[in-house]
Amino acid sequence: MRAIGKGSLASILAMGLHVTRIILLIALFGLGAAIILMPFVPFIIDIFRDSEDVRISGGADLSDFIEVTHGFVSIAVMLFVVNRLLEILKTLRFGSPFVRENAERFRSVGYALLIGEGAKFAFGFLSIIFDADVSINSSMITWIAIVAVFVLAEVFHEGARMKEEQDLTV
Repeated sequence: MRAIGKGSLASILAMGLHVTRIILLIALFGLGAAIILMPFVPFIIDIFRDSEDVRISGGADLSDFIEVTHGFVSIAVMLFVVNRLLEILKTLRFGSPFVRENAERFRSVGYALLIGEGAKFAFGFLSIIFDADVSINSSMITWIAIVAVFVLAEVFHEGARMKEEQDLTV
């Protein structure tokens, strides 16, 4: 299978990432709306509680807010990573992946993944305090993948440097 051009692996991956980005955007907007509306849930419940046609039980509490916010942060990190991967694939489709920008993109993906893992631990700590249902499923493979992304950033940085040297050589 070709790496560049129509029907290539890069274009298939880009199409899948575009679909993923749309799904993540929809989820991000939905969770963002939920975060904004959650403080108003008790007032809405009070308004409709006296109505005979509507039966409402329960309401949103702080643990629900922590769970929704955790989902929002996780999806925001995923969306950031997907956008950076799409930018990297764009340079691959144009035939020039070893550019300094891709090294910076890989580095930013690594930092985003680190922030996502840190947020996972922070939300896990909050879930213990406020009895929220947030799990901390961190594994060694996740940390190895984060290190691999930083290694790829350095490989692309060195590849870009070598390409620039080669371009200057006549």
